Amino acid sequence: MSKEKFLNSDYKPDENTKQEIEDLHKDGKSLSDIQLKFADMKNAKLVNADLSHADLTRADFSGASLYGVNLEGANLFKANFEGTNLKAANMKNCNLLGVDLTAAKLNNVDWGDEHKVINEVEAEQAIADGDHQTANDKYKEAEDVYRNLKINLQAQTLGEDVGQVFLREMITKRKQLPMFSPLRIASKIAYLTTGYGEKIGNILYTVIGSIVSCAFLYGIEGVSYGDKLLKFEGTQSFAEMLNIFGDLFYFSVVVFSTVGFGEILPIGPLGKTLMIFEGLIGGLILAILIIAIYKQLMDR
Repeated sequence: MSKEKFLNSDYKPDENTKQEIEDLHKDGKSLSDIQLKFADMKNAKLVNADLSHADLTRADFSGASLYGVNLEGANLFKANFEGTNLKAANMKNCNLLGVDLTAAKLNNVDWGDEHKVINEVEAEQAIADGDHQTANDKYKEAEDVYRNLKINLQAQTLGEDVGQVFLREMITKRKQLPMFSPLRIASKIAYLTTGYGEKIGNILYTVIGSIVSCAFLYGIEGVSYGDKLLKFEGTQSFAEMLNIFGDLFYFSVVVFSTVGFGEILPIGPLGKTLMIFEGLIGGLILAILIIAIYKQLMDR
């Protein structure tokens, strides 16, 4: 049997389509580029099938066994994959807009680099081409896709994938905001400093950077440490400045962690303002860090 008729964009599926497609797959033939719009493929058995770049618009694959299927570049617009086994599937660059993945098995699915869907890729290309309206429309589509994926992945407690998809959802939301708007700037800062609560590395860098930066700033005006003044001055040797920085670093850690032993105190408006700011930011960032670590541990 040849797959030629299935390559015709005008092909209309009938009651024999499912059996013919299964037979082609059993014969070891690739099913790439086939046109199965509106096809009834319920409970089809296509384990490890190659359906790359196929058009499966509104096709019904509910209950199908598609373990290890290659769907790279396929059009799955409003396709029905309810209860489908999609474990270990290749879903790179698929059009997932409106797809129904209710109760589908999504373990070990390859969603592509950084879990980025084709709609977001197209939005970035539109930005490069100067077409901002198309870019905004594509970002909205991508946001809908990410939200749908997040809901279905959460239902299966696939935490690592949920985190990656949530990150992409927040990025696409940000990119729909006007350039240089306060909300977009705040969202960008949240991404860089905490990865929207999903990147432990970003959070740790922010913690270390905040503590070190504040330690240096405390040294400009100086803080009181018993009968000493901890302050950077031009006449100090390198060893003395290093010793002072060590004390200031300790003080910054105490403030950031909101421990507040009280043996070191700010003496001027800069130090007092900085201490308030660091204490508030420290409490917030440490809470985000604890939540992020908890989620990572629960994912395991």
